[in-house]
Amino acid sequence: MNFEAWAPHGSDIHLRIWLDGMVFDYVATAVASRNLIDDWMRKHWYTIEFVRESFEEHLHLKRLPCERLFLGP
Repeated sequence: MNFEAWAPHGSDIHLRIWLDGMVFDYVATAVASRNLIDDWMRKHWYTIEFVRESFEEHLHLKRLPCERLFLGP
């Protein structure tokens, strides 16, 4: 299954980012998430995990910091 089928355009995604043994949970748009993956593919210095859950389950999560930087032009 490709990313677009798993995360339709316009939807929010629960991202789990692992950095130096610490875990950070955020919500970001599908577009920002895809661009974050593209950035990550250039240099793997952290781990990204997508958590599949219902929309109501990730309402309490914070937005990805500086999410707008990953939305592209």
